[in-house]
Amino acid sequence: MDIIKQILESFSGTLPKDSETAAAISRGAGPEEIAACATAEGLHALAGALFEACEEGGAGNAALDPSGLVEGELAARLKEFRQQLPAGCETAKLIDSGARLEEISEAAQKEGLTSLATMLFEAEQEQDRT
Repeated sequence: MDIIKQILESFSGTLPKDSETAAAISRGAGPEEIAACATAEGLHALAGALFEACEEGGAGNAALDPSGLVEGELAARLKEFRQQLPAGCETAKLIDSGARLEEISEAAQKEGLTSLATMLFEAEQEQDRT
C-alpha cells in the first residue's frame, strides 16, 4: 500500500469530520495540501508523517515501503537519527539503552523530534500487522 494512503488511513478515525483536513482528504487533495491543513489545525503528528513521506519520496522510495521496513533498515535509521542528537536528551538515552520503540517514540514526540516519532510510529504499526 502506498505510504501516503497508509498514513491517511491510520489517522482517519482521529480527525474531526468537519475539519479542513478531513475535507482535503475527502476531495482527494495532494499530501502537501493535506499536511498544510493539518498543520493549521494543530494535527502535528499527521502533518509530520506526511511531510516526512513527501521528503523521502513516498511510495517510490524503498525505505518507506512498508514491506521493506525490516529491522535492519529501522536500526540504520535509528542510528542515523542518534548521531544527530545531543548525548543528554532522553531520546538519545533510550536509543542507546535499546529501549522499546514505543518508549523512544514517546520521548521523541515530547522532545519535538517529529520525523523520528513518525518513523517509529509507522514501524510500530508495521510490527503490529506482522
